[in-house]
Amino acid sequence: MKNSYTAAVAILAVFALLAGLALIQPTLAQSESKARIFEGELTKVDPDAKTLSVKNSSGVEMEFRYDEQTQIVGAEGSVEGLATMSGSPVRVHFDSASKTATKIEIGARQ
Repeated sequence: MKNSYTAAVAILAVFALLAGLALIQPTLAQSESKARIFEGELTKVDPDAKTLSVKNSSGVEMEFRYDEQTQIVGAEGSVEGLATMSGSPVRVHFDSASKTATKIEIGARQ
């Protein structure tokens, strides 16, 4: 009797774990699907509005917001350094819903 009770509890625990994983899976997929990358040339930085503009090789220009959580790689790792990098190749990782940059990678000018 005790063994069947223990087995039933173990089975319920496994089902609860699997149900929890099934519930968070759509949330993970949604957050990944909103993440995008845009590559091009840095055309403008507005530190007051906290925006930057990037134009890709097809001539499409996009404007992105950035905030304190945005990671900046290159450009001395700061927004001030970013403002001096106009014309440099840039890769912007951003949330497609808000167009907020999560990571900005600045390359060397060519």
